[in-house]
Amino acid sequence: MTTQIPAAALPSAGGATGTQRSRLSQWTGPRTPAQLRRIGVVLTLASLITAVISLVGGTSRVGAIDEAGNRDASLAQAAGEIYQALADADAMATSGYVSSGQEPPAIRTRYDADIARAGRGLAEASRLITPDDPAAKPLDTMITGLPNYTGLIETARTYNRQGLPLGQSYLAQASAQMRTELLPAAESLRHSEVSALNADYQRASALPIAVVVFGLALLFIALDFSRKEFRRTRRRLNLGVAAAILAVVAGLMWWVAATVSTNTALADANEASDAATALDEAGTLVLQARSNESLVLVARSGGSASDAGFTDRIDRLLVDGGPLAVAGDNGVDVAAIRTATDNWVKAHKDLRAADDEGRYADAVQAAVGTDPSGSGSAFTALDKAVGDAGDTARARLSAATGDASDATTLLGFGPAVLFALAAVGFGIGIARRVEEYR
Repeated sequence: MTTQIPAAALPSAGGATGTQRSRLSQWTGPRTPAQLRRIGVVLTLASLITAVISLVGGTSRVGAIDEAGNRDASLAQAAGEIYQALADADAMATSGYVSSGQEPPAIRTRYDADIARAGRGLAEASRLITPDDPAAKPLDTMITGLPNYTGLIETARTYNRQGLPLGQSYLAQASAQMRTELLPAAESLRHSEVSALNADYQRASALPIAVVVFGLALLFIALDFSRKEFRRTRRRLNLGVAAAILAVVAGLMWWVAATVSTNTALADANEASDAATALDEAGTLVLQARSNESLVLVARSGGSASDAGFTDRIDRLLVDGGPLAVAGDNGVDVAAIRTATDNWVKAHKDLRAADDEGRYADAVQAAVGTDPSGSGSAFTALDKAVGDAGDTARARLSAATGDASDATTLLGFGPAVLFALAAVGFGIGIARRVEEYR
């Protein structure tokens, strides 16, 4: 007996059964259901890809802002404090030596506080900087050099209390080490960390080009599909597709709002950072000028040649493009600092005149006394004006970084979730349209 095999069950010449061809035609055929399935796959995959890109971009931006507000900001602040503390310590050491053994307690207390502040800053930087970081080298220079500097200062003080002129040599050696080794290392560390902070700002404020391109392309495809469906079926609304389009629009608007808010805050933070850096430089120039003023008195050398260091620092402070000009360009009112500088320069000239005329005791009193018209009081007023402006700039920097962090709240996940929901909406909406053809 011969068994007849139905023709539909026989393999075709290409090796595919009729059932397989039928399933394949559901996706590749020219009919409307196949077209709907294909566009559904495209929209769903495009939504998921956009969600992934949004997740990566948002997480990267949030991470950059967090790093700017935490590690790099802490390092930049520590580097600035080290720089200021070292310069101030040297200014106090030389000022105290002028008193010929009777070092004023306030000056000694301030010197000790400066050394302690520098030590804390170095410890904080050591905790955050890895051995392979470029900033590790200047950090090591300061860690190894600071004990040597303080040792020289203590030796100079010992000889000064004994009335021996040998102390001048140790003081000059310590001050030279500060100018040529410690302060350049502190400046290198500060420059490295400020550059890293600015790089974080740039990364956090970069335009989300990939998200925008994919999101707009997805939106265009979805709207074009909806328009064609309306013209073909005269149906005004597909709830699934409409909800998906709204989710895509919401995700894109979230990115736009976050980008605008973040960039505004980061622009202010960058400006405040530049102002704070410039004011740190201004403060250091003032302190170096003070050290030079004291060293010239200690040496009793007189003459304008020895005073060249003071003049050089003041000129660098006031020159166009100098730290005060940079601070002014970044939103700081430097009028009070300029006025205080002019007052100190005048008082310094009076001090130098007294020393050059042989009135050494009067010159020393002008340097370390409390006379409002003296050089010491004028320096204190200028130092305070620069310090207050720097504190204001750093507070502004902290507030702006906080605003940037607030602007990116949930940016890492919020838009990505919306794009993922759009994928679900496209899938459900188009699947229901396909079902209508069965």
